[in-house]
Amino acid sequence: MSQPIIQVNNVVKEFTIGGGFSSTETFRALQGVTFNLHKGRTLALVGESGCGKSTCARLITKVYPATSGEILYNGKNINDIEKRKEVLDYRSKVQMVFQDPFGSLNPTHTIAHHLTRPLKIHNQVKDNSEIPGRLIELLDMVELAHDTLGKFPHELSGGQRQRVNLARALAVGAEVILADEPTSMLDVSIRLGVLNLMQRMKNELGIGFLYITHDLATAHYIAEETAVMYKGQIVEWGDTQSILTNPQHPYTKLLISAVPDPDLPFGNLVNTEPNYSVDADKIRAASAVVQEHSEQVGPNHFVKKWVEAA
Repeated sequence: MSQPIIQVNNVVKEFTIGGGFSSTETFRALQGVTFNLHKGRTLALVGESGCGKSTCARLITKVYPATSGEILYNGKNINDIEKRKEVLDYRSKVQMVFQDPFGSLNPTHTIAHHLTRPLKIHNQVKDNSEIPGRLIELLDMVELAHDTLGKFPHELSGGQRQRVNLARALAVGAEVILADEPTSMLDVSIRLGVLNLMQRMKNELGIGFLYITHDLATAHYIAEETAVMYKGQIVEWGDTQSILTNPQHPYTKLLISAVPDPDLPFGNLVNTEPNYSVDADKIRAASAVVQEHSEQVGPNHFVKKWVEAA
Protein backbone atom coordinates (compact mmCIF):
# COMPACT_ATOMS: atom_id res chain seq x y z
CA MET A 1 0.00 0.00 0.00
CA SER A 2 1.25 3.51 -0.82
CA GLN A 3 2.27 6.08 1.76
CA PRO A 4 -0.75 7.47 3.63
CA ILE A 5 -1.95 10.96 2.72
CA ILE A 6 -2.76 11.62 6.38
CA GLN A 7 -1.05 9.96 9.34
CA VAL A 8 -2.39 10.50 12.86
CA ASN A 9 0.27 9.27 15.29
CA ASN A 10 -0.43 8.84 19.01
CA VAL A 11 -2.45 12.06 19.21
CA VAL A 12 -3.65 13.37 22.56
CA LYS A 13 -6.02 16.34 22.84
CA GLU A 14 -6.85 18.01 26.14
CA PHE A 15 -9.31 20.85 26.76
CA THR A 16 -9.44 23.14 29.78
CA ILE A 17 -12.92 23.40 31.25
CA GLY A 18 -14.06 26.21 33.50
CA GLY A 19 -12.18 29.38 34.36
CA GLY A 20 -13.18 32.87 35.38
CA PHE A 21 -14.52 32.67 38.93
CA SER A 22 -14.74 28.86 38.85
CA SER A 23 -11.97 26.31 39.09
CA THR A 24 -10.53 24.76 35.97
CA GLU A 25 -10.07 21.13 35.10
CA THR A 26 -8.58 19.28 32.18
CA PHE A 27 -10.66 17.03 29.96
CA ARG A 28 -8.80 14.58 27.74
CA ALA A 29 -10.85 14.18 24.56
CA LEU A 30 -8.36 11.97 22.68
CA GLN A 31 -6.20 9.33 24.31
CA GLY A 32 -3.32 8.46 22.00
CA VAL A 33 -5.22 8.06 18.72
CA THR A 34 -3.42 6.54 15.72
CA PHE A 35 -4.74 5.87 12.21
CA ASN A 36 -3.88 6.45 8.52
CA LEU A 37 -5.87 7.75 5.55
CA HIS A 38 -4.93 6.46 2.08
CA LYS A 39 -5.66 7.67 -1.43
CA GLY A 40 -8.76 6.04 -2.89
CA ARG A 41 -9.79 4.35 0.37
CA THR A 42 -12.27 5.02 3.16
CA LEU A 43 -11.63 4.65 6.88
CA ALA A 44 -14.79 4.64 8.98
CA LEU A 45 -14.35 6.12 12.44
CA VAL A 46 -17.21 4.61 14.40
CA GLY A 47 -18.51 5.32 17.89
CA GLU A 48 -21.26 6.91 19.91
CA SER A 49 -21.71 10.66 20.35
CA GLY A 50 -19.02 12.35 22.43
CA CYS A 51 -16.35 9.70 21.91
CA GLY A 52 -13.96 12.07 20.08
CA LYS A 53 -14.65 11.31 16.41
CA SER A 54 -15.31 14.91 15.36
CA THR A 55 -12.40 16.13 17.46
CA CYS A 56 -10.09 14.00 15.29
CA ALA A 57 -11.42 15.72 12.17
CA ARG A 58 -11.04 19.19 13.64
CA LEU A 59 -7.42 18.50 14.55
CA ILE A 60 -6.72 17.29 11.01
CA THR A 61 -8.23 20.49 9.58
CA LYS A 62 -6.08 22.61 11.94
CA VAL A 63 -9.07 24.10 13.75
CA TYR A 64 -7.01 23.59 16.89
CA PRO A 65 -3.70 21.86 17.62
CA ALA A 66 -3.03 18.50 19.22
CA THR A 67 -1.77 18.52 22.81
CA SER A 68 0.79 15.85 21.91
CA GLY A 69 1.50 13.42 19.12
CA GLU A 70 1.68 14.38 15.46
CA ILE A 71 -0.47 14.63 12.33
CA LEU A 72 1.38 14.27 9.03
CA TYR A 73 0.21 15.32 5.57
CA ASN A 74 2.24 13.55 2.87
CA GLY A 75 4.93 13.03 5.51
CA LYS A 76 5.01 16.66 6.72
CA ASN A 77 3.89 17.65 10.22
CA ILE A 78 0.88 19.95 9.82
CA ASN A 79 2.17 22.06 12.74
CA ASP A 80 4.88 23.22 10.32
CA ILE A 81 2.25 24.48 7.88
CA GLU A 82 2.08 28.09 9.08
CA LYS A 83 2.34 30.52 6.18
CA ARG A 84 -1.01 31.76 4.91
CA LYS A 85 -0.49 30.37 1.40
CA GLU A 86 0.55 26.97 2.79
CA VAL A 87 -2.44 26.84 5.13
CA LEU A 88 -4.80 27.78 2.28
CA ASP A 89 -3.30 25.08 0.06
CA TYR A 90 -3.55 22.49 2.85
CA ARG A 91 -7.18 23.33 3.53
CA SER A 92 -7.99 23.05 -0.16
CA LYS A 93 -6.55 19.53 -0.16
CA VAL A 94 -8.14 18.46 3.14
CA GLN A 95 -11.84 19.34 3.14
CA MET A 96 -14.63 18.72 5.61
CA VAL A 97 -18.27 17.87 4.88
CA PHE A 98 -20.60 18.36 7.83
CA GLN A 99 -23.63 16.58 9.18
CA ASP A 100 -26.17 19.33 8.46
CA PRO A 101 -26.21 20.04 4.71
CA PHE A 102 -28.43 23.11 5.18
CA GLY A 103 -26.47 24.67 8.04
CA SER A 104 -23.27 24.71 5.99
CA LEU A 105 -24.88 26.67 3.12
CA ASN A 106 -25.80 30.37 3.22
CA PRO A 107 -29.57 30.57 2.58
CA THR A 108 -29.27 34.03 0.98
CA HIS A 109 -27.02 32.90 -1.88
CA THR A 110 -27.56 30.68 -4.90
CA ILE A 111 -25.75 27.42 -5.48
CA ALA A 112 -23.73 29.15 -8.21
CA HIS A 113 -22.36 31.52 -5.55
CA HIS A 114 -21.52 28.63 -3.19
CA LEU A 115 -19.49 26.88 -5.89
CA THR A 116 -17.91 29.97 -7.44
CA ARG A 117 -16.54 31.35 -4.17
CA PRO A 118 -14.19 28.41 -3.38
CA LEU A 119 -12.98 28.38 -6.99
CA LYS A 120 -11.86 31.99 -6.60
CA ILE A 121 -10.55 31.80 -3.03
CA HIS A 122 -8.35 28.79 -3.81
CA ASN A 123 -7.32 30.04 -7.28
CA GLN A 124 -8.80 27.08 -9.12
CA VAL A 125 -9.58 29.14 -12.25
CA LYS A 126 -7.30 31.48 -14.21
CA ASP A 127 -10.03 34.01 -14.99
CA ASN A 128 -13.79 34.44 -14.74
CA SER A 129 -14.39 33.09 -18.24
CA GLU A 130 -13.53 29.58 -16.98
CA ILE A 131 -16.09 29.64 -14.16
CA PRO A 132 -19.32 28.69 -16.05
CA GLY A 133 -17.75 25.61 -17.60
CA ARG A 134 -16.21 24.56 -14.31
CA LEU A 135 -19.55 24.91 -12.50
CA ILE A 136 -21.28 22.65 -15.03
CA GLU A 137 -18.45 20.14 -14.68
CA LEU A 138 -18.87 20.11 -10.88
CA LEU A 139 -22.63 19.56 -11.12
CA ASP A 140 -22.09 16.66 -13.51
CA MET A 141 -19.57 15.12 -11.11
CA VAL A 142 -22.09 15.09 -8.26
CA GLU A 143 -25.04 14.18 -10.49
CA LEU A 144 -27.06 17.39 -10.11
CA ALA A 145 -29.14 19.08 -12.82
CA HIS A 146 -27.60 22.17 -14.41
CA ASP A 147 -30.50 24.39 -13.32
CA THR A 148 -29.43 23.76 -9.72
CA LEU A 149 -27.01 26.69 -10.11
CA GLY A 150 -29.82 29.23 -10.02
CA LYS A 151 -31.55 27.76 -6.98
CA PHE A 152 -31.21 28.61 -3.30
CA PRO A 153 -30.44 26.00 -0.62
CA HIS A 154 -34.05 25.89 0.65
CA GLU A 155 -35.20 24.86 -2.82
CA LEU A 156 -33.14 21.65 -2.71
CA SER A 157 -33.66 18.40 -0.87
CA GLY A 158 -31.28 17.32 1.88
CA GLY A 159 -29.55 14.90 -0.44
CA GLN A 160 -29.11 17.56 -3.12
CA ARG A 161 -27.66 19.99 -0.57
CA GLN A 162 -25.16 17.38 0.58
CA ARG A 163 -24.17 16.83 -3.06
CA VAL A 164 -23.52 20.58 -3.30
CA ASN A 165 -21.24 20.33 -0.27
CA LEU A 166 -19.33 17.49 -1.92
CA ALA A 167 -19.09 19.58 -5.09
CA ARG A 168 -17.55 22.41 -3.05
CA ALA A 169 -14.89 20.00 -1.81
CA LEU A 170 -14.19 18.91 -5.38
CA ALA A 171 -14.07 22.54 -6.51
CA VAL A 172 -10.92 23.21 -4.52
CA GLY A 173 -9.14 20.00 -5.53
CA ALA A 174 -9.65 17.98 -2.36
CA GLU A 175 -7.44 14.91 -1.88
CA VAL A 176 -8.98 14.02 1.49
CA ILE A 177 -12.58 14.53 2.61
CA LEU A 178 -13.46 14.32 6.28
CA ALA A 179 -17.16 13.42 6.19
CA ASP A 180 -18.72 13.97 9.62
CA GLU A 181 -22.00 12.02 9.74
CA PRO A 182 -22.79 13.14 6.15
CA THR A 183 -25.96 11.05 5.78
CA SER A 184 -27.40 11.00 9.31
CA MET A 185 -29.77 13.94 8.67
CA LEU A 186 -30.95 12.61 5.31
CA ASP A 187 -34.02 10.48 4.65
CA VAL A 188 -33.17 6.81 4.55
CA SER A 189 -34.39 6.63 0.95
CA ILE A 190 -31.73 9.06 -0.31
CA ARG A 191 -28.78 8.07 1.86
CA LEU A 192 -27.71 5.37 -0.57
CA GLY A 193 -27.41 7.87 -3.41
CA VAL A 194 -25.01 10.06 -1.43
CA LEU A 195 -22.99 7.02 -0.31
CA ASN A 196 -22.76 5.81 -3.91
CA LEU A 197 -21.54 9.26 -4.97
CA MET A 198 -18.81 9.11 -2.30
CA GLN A 199 -17.84 5.65 -3.55
CA ARG A 200 -17.51 7.00 -7.07
CA MET A 201 -15.44 9.97 -5.92
CA LYS A 202 -13.15 7.54 -4.14
CA ASN A 203 -12.81 5.08 -7.01
CA GLU A 204 -12.66 7.51 -9.96
CA LEU A 205 -10.90 10.51 -8.40
CA GLY A 206 -8.74 8.73 -5.83
CA ILE A 207 -10.06 10.78 -2.91
CA GLY A 208 -9.35 9.43 0.58
CA PHE A 209 -12.29 9.58 3.00
CA LEU A 210 -12.51 9.67 6.77
CA TYR A 211 -16.12 8.63 7.27
CA ILE A 212 -17.24 9.61 10.77
CA THR A 213 -20.36 7.82 11.88
CA HIS A 214 -22.25 6.02 14.62
CA ASP A 215 -23.92 3.84 12.00
CA LEU A 216 -22.17 0.52 11.44
CA ALA A 217 -24.51 -0.34 8.56
CA THR A 218 -23.27 2.53 6.37
CA ALA A 219 -19.68 1.98 7.52
CA HIS A 220 -20.01 -1.61 6.32
CA TYR A 221 -21.23 -0.34 2.96
CA ILE A 222 -18.60 2.32 2.24
CA ALA A 223 -15.40 1.65 4.19
CA GLU A 224 -12.55 -0.76 3.51
CA GLU A 225 -11.24 -0.19 7.04
CA THR A 226 -12.96 0.64 10.32
CA ALA A 227 -11.73 2.04 13.63
CA VAL A 228 -14.03 1.72 16.64
CA MET A 229 -13.68 4.54 19.16
CA TYR A 230 -14.84 4.97 22.74
CA LYS A 231 -13.96 7.64 25.30
CA GLY A 232 -11.21 9.09 23.15
CA GLN A 233 -9.36 5.87 22.35
CA ILE A 234 -9.58 3.49 19.42
CA VAL A 235 -10.37 0.07 20.86
CA GLU A 236 -10.47 -2.04 17.67
CA TRP A 237 -9.39 -1.35 14.11
CA GLY A 238 -8.56 -2.95 10.77
CA ASP A 239 -10.41 -4.58 7.87
CA THR A 240 -14.11 -3.69 8.05
CA GLN A 241 -15.37 -7.13 7.12
CA SER A 242 -13.16 -8.80 9.72
CA ILE A 243 -14.23 -6.44 12.49
CA LEU A 244 -17.94 -6.74 11.75
CA THR A 245 -17.99 -10.51 11.29
CA ASN A 246 -15.46 -11.36 14.02
CA PRO A 247 -15.53 -8.55 16.61
CA GLN A 248 -13.18 -9.00 19.52
CA HIS A 249 -13.62 -6.01 21.82
CA PRO A 250 -16.71 -5.94 24.08
CA TYR A 251 -17.52 -2.38 23.01
CA THR A 252 -17.46 -3.34 19.31
CA LYS A 253 -19.86 -6.17 20.10
CA LEU A 254 -22.07 -3.72 21.99
CA LEU A 255 -22.26 -1.44 18.95
CA ILE A 256 -23.01 -4.36 16.64
CA SER A 257 -25.79 -5.60 18.92
CA ALA A 258 -27.59 -2.29 18.34
CA VAL A 259 -27.65 -2.62 14.53
CA PRO A 260 -31.28 -3.27 13.54
CA ASP A 261 -30.63 -4.60 10.01
CA PRO A 262 -30.96 -8.42 10.01
CA ASP A 263 -29.57 -8.69 6.49
CA LEU A 264 -26.08 -7.64 7.50
CA PRO A 265 -23.58 -10.51 7.79
CA PHE A 266 -23.12 -9.91 11.52
CA GLY A 267 -26.83 -9.75 12.27
CA ASN A 268 -26.96 -13.12 14.00
CA LEU A 269 -24.20 -12.26 16.44
CA VAL A 270 -26.63 -11.18 19.14
CA ASN A 271 -28.24 -14.63 19.17
CA THR A 272 -25.11 -16.26 20.57
CA GLU A 273 -23.70 -13.48 22.74
CA PRO A 274 -24.67 -12.06 26.15
CA ASN A 275 -27.49 -9.56 26.50
CA TYR A 276 -25.58 -6.39 25.71
CA SER A 277 -28.51 -4.12 26.52
CA VAL A 278 -28.37 -5.36 30.12
CA ASP A 279 -24.56 -5.32 30.40
CA ALA A 280 -24.01 -2.06 28.47
CA ASP A 281 -22.98 0.04 31.49
CA LYS A 282 -20.46 -2.57 32.62
CA ILE A 283 -19.02 -2.85 29.12
CA ARG A 284 -18.68 0.93 28.81
CA ALA A 285 -16.96 1.16 32.21
CA ALA A 286 -14.47 -1.56 31.22
CA SER A 287 -13.87 -0.02 27.79
CA ALA A 288 -13.24 3.46 29.21
CA VAL A 289 -10.01 2.37 30.92
CA VAL A 290 -7.09 3.60 28.79
CA GLN A 291 -5.05 0.67 27.49
CA GLU A 292 -1.59 0.95 25.97
CA HIS A 293 -1.23 -2.57 24.61
CA SER A 294 -2.96 -4.08 21.60
CA GLU A 295 -3.07 -7.50 20.00
CA GLN A 296 -3.20 -8.53 16.36
CA VAL A 297 -6.03 -11.00 15.83
CA GLY A 298 -6.05 -11.15 12.02
CA PRO A 299 -4.06 -10.10 8.91
CA ASN A 300 -5.39 -6.53 9.29
CA HIS A 301 -7.31 -6.68 12.56
CA PHE A 302 -6.13 -5.25 15.88
CA VAL A 303 -7.77 -4.87 19.28
CA LYS A 304 -6.84 -3.07 22.49
CA LYS A 305 -6.67 -5.08 25.68
CA TRP A 306 -9.51 -4.44 28.08
CA VAL A 307 -10.26 -5.01 31.74
CA GLU A 308 -12.92 -7.55 32.55
CA ALA A 309 -16.12 -5.93 33.81
CA ALA A 310 -16.86 -6.63 37.45
